[in-house]
Amino acid sequence: MFGDVSKLLENPDLVASTWLNLASATWFYAYPQPPKPSMLHVIDGTWLPNEEDKKKKLEPGFGATIMIINGGIECGHGYEKPQATNRQNYYKNFAKFFKLDISGEELSCAHMKHFKKGGAGSLHIYWDREWVKEYECQLVSYQTPFNALKEGDYVRCVEDQFKVTLE
Repeated sequence: MFGDVSKLLENPDLVASTWLNLASATWFYAYPQPPKPSMLHVIDGTWLPNEEDKKKKLEPGFGATIMIINGGIECGHGYEKPQATNRQNYYKNFAKFFKLDISGEELSCAHMKHFKKGGAGSLHIYWDREWVKEYECQLVSYQTPFNALKEGDYVRCVEDQFKVTLE
């Protein structure tokens, strides 16, 4: 937001007390964090579970969004954790208010396991060193400091990995 991460690292209250609270929520909702898909992709149907996801019992629906938000704490225990139940109840109330039929949707994440590298959400959106070709970076499915969705990060990857300055 400011072109320098130190601004928010030095002033984390800005996220809680300014317009950045909505901006951070929107970013988290829309931005994939491989191996997890974005919540937007789960809701709009862009994310479709592959065989790896199906083995982990990951399926489209509100339950998958809980797994994305806080899966390590709320999901995969074989029973409903109170936090997940609260989220489900709020979701049901919103759906009822807006007269939305969610009867066929998977609301629970109790049976789901974590998103893994081979899943459909494991997008190649980060740049890392190309180990065969000199002065090139390649897209990878694991997180690095260089993001394909951020302008200029390919050049930054090459400069960082090969200790050069590109003009």
